[in-house]
Amino acid sequence: MTLHLLDKIGNWNPQLFREIKGRLNTGNMALASALSLSAQLLLFMSVSAQIPVPPPNGEYTYPIYHRFCSLDDAHSSEKICARDALGNFVINWREWWLEIFVWLSIFSVLALLVAGTYLLVSDLDKEERRGTLNFIRLSPQSAKTIFLGKILGVPILLYLAAILAIPLHLYAGLAAQIPLNEILCFYIAVAASCALFYSGAMLFGLTTSWLGGFQPWLASGMVFVAFGISALPFTRTAWDLLKFLSPLAILRYQLFLVDKGEFDSLVEDLEKLQWFYSPVGTNIASGLALSLLVCGTGTYWLWQGWQRRFPNPSGTVLSKRQSYLLVICCQPIILGFALQSNPISGSSLPTLLIVNLVMFLALIAALTSDRQSLYDWARYRQQIVPSSQKLWRRYPLLDLIWSEKSPAVVAIAINLLSSVIILTPWALLEKSEKNGFWGVILCLNLILIYAAITQLFLFTKTRNQEIWAACTVGSVLLLPPLILSMLLLTPEKAPLLWLCSTFGGVWFLPSFAAVSGNTILLSILSQWTVLVLLNFKLRSQLKLAGQSASKALLKA
Repeated sequence: MTLHLLDKIGNWNPQLFREIKGRLNTGNMALASALSLSAQLLLFMSVSAQIPVPPPNGEYTYPIYHRFCSLDDAHSSEKICARDALGNFVINWREWWLEIFVWLSIFSVLALLVAGTYLLVSDLDKEERRGTLNFIRLSPQSAKTIFLGKILGVPILLYLAAILAIPLHLYAGLAAQIPLNEILCFYIAVAASCALFYSGAMLFGLTTSWLGGFQPWLASGMVFVAFGISALPFTRTAWDLLKFLSPLAILRYQLFLVDKGEFDSLVEDLEKLQWFYSPVGTNIASGLALSLLVCGTGTYWLWQGWQRRFPNPSGTVLSKRQSYLLVICCQPIILGFALQSNPISGSSLPTLLIVNLVMFLALIAALTSDRQSLYDWARYRQQIVPSSQKLWRRYPLLDLIWSEKSPAVVAIAINLLSSVIILTPWALLEKSEKNGFWGVILCLNLILIYAAITQLFLFTKTRNQEIWAACTVGSVLLLPPLILSMLLLTPEKAPLLWLCSTFGGVWFLPSFAAVSGNTILLSILSQWTVLVLLNFKLRSQLKLAGQSASKALLKA
């Protein structure tokens, strides 16, 4: 029967059959099962050791407080340990099982996300170094089939360990009086989050092969940081979007509906959470819908990037047409989390701009063409345009908007324009920020400058252009505020320098209301001047690359 099942899997997905055959042997399965069961036993014993033990008769002279006891204290939030007829403490077993449920949920999700990301990126790195990844590209399998085979097959031992933890997790949840449908909602959120992070791991491993053996460690470290951020309290700003990347968001809803105990900080301000000013913090169905929306949208676009990049390693992750749709899809989701009443930080605009900065930096990396693609476009642009499109693609601007190999600056500018159209009505109505609209313009100008710098560096003849581009953009983003602070030039003393060189969403918006209109105008003009100079430099390099080799020699 097992062989028949494997034959069916091989016919449906040969890549999955290859991964299962290489990993699912008796030794690996025994090791994964032993680790899973040992971890559950260790957790069970650890929580059991915290059960209070009554002192011997005659030594009980004062009340004992413990969170697992059952008697409420009228003067404090702690529980008083009361004795039964046999002299033992009356234990609140519901609270005890809830602690096992919560910690088992946290550790299981952390293992699935961090270890699964490491395994996927490490597997792609090994395939790349051995040369078998190119062999897989030449196989008749589609990119979709290989993608599913890797995601389902590489972490299969992790899946086995997680399945062995389900009985204890399910029993602990039911014993803690958590409804079965809410526990199933948590499992759905875990699957959606794994799909998102595993898809990101696959695309990260495919596009950062130049990092070498550092790839899996960096990827798993980034996932660990994202998981830690998702455990922070809600801020009622756009930053809350990151909370729904992890299943901890659904765990918060479950804890909110039961006695929270020591996990009160996890559900702090959950009842005030909103999306487009609509309350979503008291209904677990709303939380699951938001989690599926965020994770599903991210997974879809990461999948699109894999399908483009896997068959063509030198191509861009996304086409320009796809980038326009991505921004139109993502901006309303981000804006929905920003539209909340009474944010804790006083204003939602800074965090909204920070989230947009992260999205556009990823978009710049996904759209920017490499040196060879730009040379091909500059020299053979007229020849590579399809004959059916020669009339409307005759103008260079249209080619910059739609062409696969053209520079990405114009496409980034169009995406920024889309963001301005979506964000402007809210920025104008943001009462806590006097100059909210101009803050958005200044920040988006800087993002466009980062895009031009990235394109220029990827057009150079130096080795490791990606590293140079990333380091330069990081320096341009972080060094100006650091240098100005070291020189004791505060935003009040040098507002022009801070506005035109630092990302306002991070550094400047808290004191932005006192800035004069002339300073804002000069800052925008300064940014536009830098942007024009960078694009003139890029245009001259493209013009030089578009000349034939013989023409360049004759001209010299």
